[in-house]
Amino acid sequence: MSIYETVLNEDYSWPEAFGELPLKLEPSMVDRLDPEYVSFFNEILCNRPDILETHKFPVAKTKAGGNVIPGQAPAMEMAQVYDVTIPRKYTSAASSIDARVFVPKGEMPASGWPCTVWYHGGGWVLGNISTENSYCTHLAQLAQCVVITVDYRLAPEFPFPACVDDAFEALLYVLENPGILKIDNAKVCPAGSSAGGNLAAIMTHKYAASSLSKGLPPLKFQMMVVPVTDNTATADTRPSWKENERTPQLPATKMLWYRKIYLPEAGETLADPESSPLFYGDESFKKVPPAFIAAAECDVLRSEAEAYCEKLIENGINAKIKIYKGMPHTAMVMNERLEHGANLVKDTIESVKSAFYEA
Repeated sequence: MSIYETVLNEDYSWPEAFGELPLKLEPSMVDRLDPEYVSFFNEILCNRPDILETHKFPVAKTKAGGNVIPGQAPAMEMAQVYDVTIPRKYTSAASSIDARVFVPKGEMPASGWPCTVWYHGGGWVLGNISTENSYCTHLAQLAQCVVITVDYRLAPEFPFPACVDDAFEALLYVLENPGILKIDNAKVCPAGSSAGGNLAAIMTHKYAASSLSKGLPPLKFQMMVVPVTDNTATADTRPSWKENERTPQLPATKMLWYRKIYLPEAGETLADPESSPLFYGDESFKKVPPAFIAAAECDVLRSEAEAYCEKLIENGINAKIKIYKGMPHTAMVMNERLEHGANLVKDTIESVKSAFYEA
């Protein structure tokens, strides 16, 4: 049976035995991966099946454990960090949406702080408001902007399109409440990593097309780190899915695990633009803001990130992509241990700062 036809267990775990500890890198990947990462893997990650084989555990067990990946740089000190509750105005659900606001040290511009709305990674299944706090502090302080990270609902309890609804509700709240948040709503950038990068891309299309954005400023920029853009991707349609099928941390089986939990109906939801933004039409692409995309060479998702950037450029959008050589999917959260991870963080922050502050 093909991995694409795999049926998950009742507890949402992938039906495959755990590997023997210490876990080993796939031989075909060793020479392609950055030596710093290989050393880090053999030192730390090889004894962490909770990180490397997340998909083989029951989802409830992984969620309870937090699944925080080691290697992140310490958080930077902020002028203020506080949580807000976003009331629902446009989407139907019983709960409100939690968000965390990171305010940088420094002098606020007269018009208010620029603002990045951040959507965390975790395959629409894992992660929470605290998952990428370290990165959010670096982005806030070094790009001199307020960062608002959104605690959107997760599958399997809330499958597609619950998190899309939450992400859009939160984005509209930010644009509609610059006074409360002390931001300049003419300088707002949706951004995110992995599944969060997927949501960030979708938000730019939804916002441009929605009647709810009429009378509000256009989005200034978009920034995505190792984003999912094509949930129909297979080894037959995307080169990186074949090249990196057994890459560490996000092998093809784990990406499919996320997909099967988030999009349980499969079928047409896989190619729905609100799950796979690559499938928005050209007219929609022409209306989105400039973009920076960070992609990892040894990531199954690399090819779809490249395809997304190409489609932006084909439609006249100023878009750039940088591929980080030898890096697996999780480079961003290993910026303390990996030089290329640190460079990725630096480049993403500089792209946002340039969009906000350069004429």
